[in-house]
Amino acid sequence: MIKYVENHFLDKVKYDLCVQLDHLALPYAESWYLDILCNDWDCLVLNDYDAVWPLPKRNKFGLKYFYRPFGIQQLGIFSKTDLTQEEIDSFILHLIKNCKYADLFLNEFQKPRGKNLSISKQRNIVLNLNRSYEEVYQSYSSNHKRNIKKSQKNKLSIFERDGPKAILELFKNNKGGDLNLKSEFYQNFEQLMYTSIHKNKGEIWSVYGGPNLLLAAAFFIKTKKRTVMLFSAQSAIGKEMGALFYLLNEYIIINSNKIEFLDFEGSNTDSLARFYTGFGAEERDYYRMRYDQFGGILSKLKS
Repeated sequence: MIKYVENHFLDKVKYDLCVQLDHLALPYAESWYLDILCNDWDCLVLNDYDAVWPLPKRNKFGLKYFYRPFGIQQLGIFSKTDLTQEEIDSFILHLIKNCKYADLFLNEFQKPRGKNLSISKQRNIVLNLNRSYEEVYQSYSSNHKRNIKKSQKNKLSIFERDGPKAILELFKNNKGGDLNLKSEFYQNFEQLMYTSIHKNKGEIWSVYGGPNLLLAAAFFIKTKKRTVMLFSAQSAIGKEMGALFYLLNEYIIINSNKIEFLDFEGSNTDSLARFYTGFGAEERDYYRMRYDQFGGILSKLKS
């Protein structure tokens, strides 16, 4: 039986165990992760936490709706065993019973279906690291191989002890201005990075072109099967010197045959997708599902 459970009634121990036993090993659904990146979330629970669907929620003018918080690529249903399509359908029916508007992203292999649903395919990009570096390198594009060789001539160095403030400042000074992100974004991501590092689940890799010249940095979060590159930043000089090419190649050298997957989080932007797939990574689809009984009115109120 599937039931809707409000956050304060959740058994977080049973909930987290279910998420951790899911075969995809995604970090986004762990309770501590959700608690940092969204103000409130509830959950659909199958039986005694045999499967769970975390649902970040907000209220607008007294109307409850479910959404995807920034920093969470995909959620969907997490289960101790493989789900049938009928079980996925049942979860979606229970979701619809508990809201009139939802804009959610399910995880890999979960294709939503049902009346009054708007469904679109999204692109994730994942690199198989369960093999030797030599095998991974053979799958690099010729362009990536050239850029990595160029970067190796620039006397770059890797540093693994920078704090979250350094990478956030690098991002803010370069890409952040174009995106016009709120201060809440930087506060949440700083807390997320500090917490994950404290839990021994996160790490920051930085590339320097001199003692104090930070060129690029990336934040990785780890689960039992995969490492997700959750966040990266690069200066204009770093881009010229191939700093991110250098960083990712070094990360792949160290982690080949140690983790199963390096998850780049994909991108629907073609240029970013080409950058990630140039390392031999493969595209994996997941789905966005929108349900709207308000005829677009709530979407306008949210904006």
